[in-house]
Amino acid sequence: MLALVLGLMALRVGFMPDDYIWLGVWDNVPPPAPLGNTPLDVYRTATGIPEHTLRLAEVGVFPWWVEPTVRVSFFRPLGSLLYGLDHLLYNRVAAGYLLHSVLWYVGLVVLAGVLLKRVLPTALAGVSMFLFAIWGSHSAVLGWLSYRSVVMSLLFGILGLYFHVKWREEKRTNFLVGALVSFTLALLCGETMVILSPYVLAYEAFSGPGQAKDKLKGLIPFGVLMACYFVLYRALGYGAGASDMYLDAVGTPVDWFKAMLTRVPAAIAGLTLNAPPDFIFDQSLVPLFTILGAAGLTLFALLVWGVWPQLEAAERRTVGWMLTGAFVSTWLANSAFAGSRTLIVPSLGMAVGMAVVLRQAWRGRARTFRAGAVLAGAAVMALLHVVAAPYVWWQTMEAYVQTDALMARVQARYEEALDESKLPEQRLVVLNAPNGIIGIYGSVRWWSTGMPLPKAWWVLSYSLNEQKVTRTGPNSLELSLPKGGHFLDSIEERIHRAARHPVALGQEFDMKGLKIRIEEMDGNFPTRISYTFDVPLEDPSLKLVQWQNKKVVPFVPPSVGGTPSALNVR
Repeated sequence: MLALVLGLMALRVGFMPDDYIWLGVWDNVPPPAPLGNTPLDVYRTATGIPEHTLRLAEVGVFPWWVEPTVRVSFFRPLGSLLYGLDHLLYNRVAAGYLLHSVLWYVGLVVLAGVLLKRVLPTALAGVSMFLFAIWGSHSAVLGWLSYRSVVMSLLFGILGLYFHVKWREEKRTNFLVGALVSFTLALLCGETMVILSPYVLAYEAFSGPGQAKDKLKGLIPFGVLMACYFVLYRALGYGAGASDMYLDAVGTPVDWFKAMLTRVPAAIAGLTLNAPPDFIFDQSLVPLFTILGAAGLTLFALLVWGVWPQLEAAERRTVGWMLTGAFVSTWLANSAFAGSRTLIVPSLGMAVGMAVVLRQAWRGRARTFRAGAVLAGAAVMALLHVVAAPYVWWQTMEAYVQTDALMARVQARYEEALDESKLPEQRLVVLNAPNGIIGIYGSVRWWSTGMPLPKAWWVLSYSLNEQKVTRTGPNSLELSLPKGGHFLDSIEERIHRAARHPVALGQEFDMKGLKIRIEEMDGNFPTRISYTFDVPLEDPSLKLVQWQNKKVVPFVPPSVGGTPSALNVR
C-alpha cells in the first residue's frame, strides 16, 4: 500500500520537542517542580491552577510571563497508555514508536475505505480512499509521534460513523452498540472525535432515513454520549485557556471566532491547494494565506458546481454531507493553531469531493466548454494532491529530521557551555533564545535526558529582534529593542500568555530570586523590561549565558553606567 510505503519514509525521524516531555515522564526523571503530566495522563501540560503554574515558572519550566491560569490539558488516556507501552518495548528507539504509528495509520486508511464503500459506489470509494491515504498533510500527524492519538481517535471515530450509518439504515441494535462503543474509544484516544462529530450531524441532515423527527431521534444516543463526555471533560479539569495556541470555543467564543478568521482560510488553502498552513506562524504571511484560502475555495467550489448536474441523487447527498462535515470540522480543528496536523479530519470529506471531480472530469473529457473547464481544474488538483503527494511527505519528514537535529545541536551547545558539576548549585540565566521553540524546549530535552538540573533555568527573552542590554545596578539589567519591535508578541510567546491577557506597565513578576518589571509599553506589548536578581550579576550562584552565532557563550555584563551590550540571535 502506498500509504505504508510513504509512512516507512518517516523512519528517519527521531523524537520531536513534545515527545521529550512524555519520555521524561515515563522514565521517571525527577522534575525541577511537580509537573501536571503523569504517565497515564501525559497530555496534561498546564493545569490552569495558579499555584502549579507559578511554581513551574519559578524554576523556568514555564517562562516568567506565563499567565497563571493558562491551561493546556487534553484527555487522552488511551494515547498516553500506548505511548507508555512503546516506552516499555522500545525505550528511546524512535523507529519502534513510528512503526507502531504506521500500523494505526494503515488501519485508519482501511476503515476509511470501509466507510466510503458503504456510502459511495465502489470505484468512487476506491479513488476517495486512495486520495485520503496519500493526502500530503497526513505526514505531519504520522511523523510527529505525540500526534498518534489523533490517528487513533479518528480511526475509532470513523468506525463509529460506519456503525452509525449501518444502524440508521438497517435498524439493528447491535450496530448502535458498535457505534457507541467505537465513539467512546475515540473519545478516550483524544479530542479528534469532537472534530469528527460534524460528519455525524451532516449525515443525518443529508442522508439520514426518515423525516426530520426520525433524524433527530437518530442523533439522541450520540448526543447523550457527547454531553456526558463534555461534562466529564470539564469536571476533570481538561481543556485549554489563556493561550493563543489552543482556543476554547465555549469559554472564549469571541476570541475563538476572531482567530478562526485567519486560521480557517489558511487551513482551506492547505486542503484545496496543498499550501502548508504551518507558515502562518509567521504573522506576516497571514494575508497571503487568506488570499490562497479564498482562491482555493473558489476553485474547488466551481469544480463541484461544474460536476454537480452529472451526479446521481444518492451521490449528491453523500457529497453534500461529506463536504459539510469537512467544512465545519475545519473550524473545530483549528481551535489548535493552524497547521498541517489540523487537516486530517477535514481531508476525509475533501477526498470524496476531489474524487467526484476527478471522476467526472475524466468522464466528460472536455466535450463541452464546462467539461473542459472542469478537466483543467481537475488536472490542477491532481497535480497538487496526487503528483505532489510524495514530495510533500518527503519534505515533511525532512523537516522533522531537521527539527530533531536542531534539538540535538541545542543540547550539544549547552553541554559545551555548562559545567555539569557546578550546575546543581547555580541558577542558569539565558538572556536570549534563538527562537521560541528552543526557548521552550531547550531545557525540556536537557531534563528529559537526565542531565543535571540547575536550581532554575530562566530564559529572559524569546525575541528575534536585536536587543540592548543595559546594566542598571549591581544586580540588575534591562532589555530593550533599539531597532523596534515588541516583546511577548510572537506566537511562541503567546502560547503561555494569550494576547487577551496583556501585561501592564509597571507589572512585576516574582520568580523567587529574580524579579521582572515591565518598564515601557507600546500598545499591549512591552518594549523595555528590567530584571533584578537577589545577588550581584557576578555572583557564582548565577550562570549568565547568551546565544550568539548559533552557540551558547558566557554573557559578561557591562559595568553599571557603561556601554550597553547588544544581543542578536541571528
